[in-house]
Amino acid sequence: TRRGTRRWAHRSSNPVTKAHATWVIYLSLLVALLFMLLPIPMDWRFLRPDIAALVLFYWALALPHRVGVATAFALGVGQDLVEGAPLGLSSPGLMLATLILQLNYQRIRQFDPIQQSLVILVLMLLSTGVEQWLRNGIGVPGLSTGGIMALAFSMVCWIPVRAALRHSRRYYEVY
Repeated sequence: TRRGTRRWAHRSSNPVTKAHATWVIYLSLLVALLFMLLPIPMDWRFLRPDIAALVLFYWALALPHRVGVATAFALGVGQDLVEGAPLGLSSPGLMLATLILQLNYQRIRQFDPIQQSLVILVLMLLSTGVEQWLRNGIGVPGLSTGGIMALAFSMVCWIPVRAALRHSRRYYEVY
């Protein structure tokens, strides 16, 4: 009992650990949205990865009990606000991709990082496909053909984004 009391006292003295550091999840999603605001020359727009979706997919894969379809909806609305797109274009695709990720998270966690990158590419293609379908349905100009290159670059960025978020999750003891 004495040992357990000491351990509890140590954990309660740290406010970050006591709150399970859920703020790290939301801060990383906010930083990912702010990343979309960085100015990039028009010639390089095709190289901008969808960091917001990558961060969402990481947290949905790492902590499916904390980050899910509702978070995907909120992030999609945030993306639409940042991009100036009609509200609701990004959300359905992100929600569907997050749902598929949550239904298969145990299997995907077992994959090596390269296989996970391929799964992330498929999920991002699905999300972008739903968004493009909705854009066509309401008559909003579609995404450019350079968007496919951005998805491929996002796939490449999965491994460093995953490593950075994994480090922060372990450092701040997010669970």
